Amino acid sequence: MYKVFIVEDEIVVREGLRNSIQSGSGPFVLAGEASDGEMALSIMKDVKPDILVTDIRMPFIDGLSLSRIIKKILPWIKIIIISGHDEFQYAQEAISIGVDEYMLKPVSASDMLSALNKLVATIEQEKIQLSSIEHLKLQAQSSSDLIRERWLCDLVTGIVKTEDALEKGSDMGVDLIAHCYLVVIIKLSTSTENYSDLITAKLEINSIIDNQEDVLCFSQSRDSIILLLMQLVSESLEETAYTLGQAIKYEVERNTDCMVAIGIGSPVERIGSLSQSYADAEKAVKFLVKTGQKLIIGSHDLNPFSEIDFLRLDGSPISEQLKYVKKSGIDEIIAQYIAMIGDKPFQGTLIGYYLLYDLMVAISKIIYELGGDVQEVIPSLSHKTQLSEIAGSKETFCDGVRLILDTFIEFRDSKSAGKYYAMLQKAKQHIHLHFADQDISLHSVASIVNISPNHFSTIFSQETGETFIEYLTQVRINKSKELLLTTALRSADIAYEVGFGDPHYFSFIFKKNTGISPREFRTGSKCLY
Repeated sequence: MYKVFIVEDEIVVREGLRNSIQSGSGPFVLAGEASDGEMALSIMKDVKPDILVTDIRMPFIDGLSLSRIIKKILPWIKIIIISGHDEFQYAQEAISIGVDEYMLKPVSASDMLSALNKLVATIEQEKIQLSSIEHLKLQAQSSSDLIRERWLCDLVTGIVKTEDALEKGSDMGVDLIAHCYLVVIIKLSTSTENYSDLITAKLEINSIIDNQEDVLCFSQSRDSIILLLMQLVSESLEETAYTLGQAIKYEVERNTDCMVAIGIGSPVERIGSLSQSYADAEKAVKFLVKTGQKLIIGSHDLNPFSEIDFLRLDGSPISEQLKYVKKSGIDEIIAQYIAMIGDKPFQGTLIGYYLLYDLMVAISKIIYELGGDVQEVIPSLSHKTQLSEIAGSKETFCDGVRLILDTFIEFRDSKSAGKYYAMLQKAKQHIHLHFADQDISLHSVASIVNISPNHFSTIFSQETGETFIEYLTQVRINKSKELLLTTALRSADIAYEVGFGDPHYFSFIFKKNTGISPREFRTGSKCLY
């Protein structure tokens, strides 16, 4: 039986449709009904009908909007729209959404049953096609192929030992003996929900690899492919990888709707070192995914990034500088950024984009805290294409960053122009500079801003929503987390570094604020990487 769901706001019409379905001789059963689209959505997600019959004009969510949503969340459902309006615009929009039948009122019982039977025939045909496709998939993915792919994934990630690799590889018909090896990771992405593009892209890649000697190709996941390159002459291996990557990127993006990002690992001379080449390729791909770039880069392209802490300028977090910086300080920030970018055009573009990405994160957070919407304040920050254009050269980078910071500062100051804003920013800046001083206190900070301790305490609590001690403690805890993750200092030493005079008290406060001890925080964080 095929489940039919009715959405109609007119009771008389709804009853007529219900009677047509229930009294008919076809293989139908009424799965449910609703008087408007909004109510229908929640019910349909539970009953999951095969066919939807909906009026086009309804309150809250109309039939076209309902159909558009259903095609996204329950795409298999066949849709019949009934309308009292013989207008081409409605029919045209219904077709673009993917509506299967468009019927004009009044709809007779025989016409409705005829439409339902037509959709049943379509559903049955699709089932046959799907069954054939599934059968072909099962043939293509034989057990031996799956075992081979899983084993190759284990090989490049370092799970398989060298002696086992050579023996097992021989059993599988894979000759792993070479002077040099290199791992390439190909990441596919598509903007559509039709994943057949990913299958087509993989077939394109396989057709290219079939003509390449000493290259093993295997899937890591639905959207990720690994290439293992082997050559006798190590000097040409990276060049081969880049040439092959360019051919793959060109053919896939030309023949499918998929975009391609490729990470190239470092060449290694031993099978046992394959995991290092894989790790380098994975690092390059993760960088591309994070920045939204669809490029081909190798591990050496990322070397400049290892020396840069993008969230810091002059040793202090950019997020903190943005809270206090004035327009007169924009040129200084840009100068520091330009020094990070360097002189190599390709690497400069990547670093420039990455700097913009981190600046975007820091600015967005502050705008949100001030009650704003970053897409309204600085629209360019929400478009990766515009960020790429800004990062295209030093000139566009300087102009773009200056405009972004100038706009941000105007918004920040307009939202923070309260009576005590300047005083509180001065107090916070002093806290961030001197939190490690065990003598810092409410009284000492109050003297910096030239008001009485009691008055300062009241203002600070009312304006920030937390007490002076709570704010100071959070600054110290945040710094201690950083030291736990980035240094080998003992917890006791870190306690003194962040301004606590007693290591035991530091551990108590840390656990009270985070729920875990400093040791557990350090160990647990390492396990995540």
